[in-house]
Amino acid sequence: MQKIKSGDKVAIISPCAQIGSMQKISAAVKYLENLGLIPVFGENLLRSNRYLAGSDEQRADDINSAFANPEIKAIFCSRAAAGGSRVLPYIDYELARYNPKPLIGFCDNVALMLALFFKSGIISYNGFGLTYDFRTDLPLDLQIDADLQNLLSGKIYNIKSGKPLRHGTVQGTLLCTNLSVLMRLAGTPYFPDLNGKILLLEDVHEKVYRIDLMLQQLKQQPHFNLLKGVIFGQFTDSESDVEDGNIEDCFADFIHNTEFPVLTNFNFGHTPSRRVLPLGAKVRLNTAETLLEILNY
Repeated sequence: MQKIKSGDKVAIISPCAQIGSMQKISAAVKYLENLGLIPVFGENLLRSNRYLAGSDEQRADDINSAFANPEIKAIFCSRAAAGGSRVLPYIDYELARYNPKPLIGFCDNVALMLALFFKSGIISYNGFGLTYDFRTDLPLDLQIDADLQNLLSGKIYNIKSGKPLRHGTVQGTLLCTNLSVLMRLAGTPYFPDLNGKILLLEDVHEKVYRIDLMLQQLKQQPHFNLLKGVIFGQFTDSESDVEDGNIEDCFADFIHNTEFPVLTNFNFGHTPSRRVLPLGAKVRLNTAETLLEILNY
């Protein structure tokens, strides 16, 4: 992936939920400008259509325009929330394939990231949200800031995090994703091929029984048996009734009759501080050392 440097233009688009006003992203825009980047705002950035930022076609137009513009070196998503999967049929995947640049976002934006990787080979940066990470007057979390700047500059870095659930060392392609968003793609042309992948999962505000059912649905997807490894990130604010068990019960049932290495409690998810990761990168996972090495992207 091409390095992003001071003076480069970056697109800011709203591919999912509406943001309402520029005020919602003003602090994030200032942050990008302080990095030396030049924000270019999508034509449909401030549109609204129910909970969405304009129609599916309008939101996809901003995605396609950003890929088509050779001056744009990266694409930042203004907000996630919901609606990412609705634009997938309108994205020009051949255009993206021949004009690669990272899409940068979080949560529901991962629907676009997964589709772009599966259809076009685009590597995206997952874990940074313009509205999500500038919701307060506090400065951007130092870990998020460091990881994002490493990714933009093309640096390779390693992460020590988590707790081993099953030991092993494997190499594969990293898919870091919100579980709910991933499973909404099941049965569509945009669900990723799991063969050779290391899957990093997180979620927020989900009941434990729903997490359990989604994990079991994932286990029934094509090529699940060809996964290289699984990492469980943070399942923030999960709720359960007594009979539901807990999140660890869900993990134990999920990995039953599997052999791949498993890491839990990894620092990725809906938490104030998290790691920002290249979805689609080649990585090595060593669960005994709780180490994720980013090899190339």
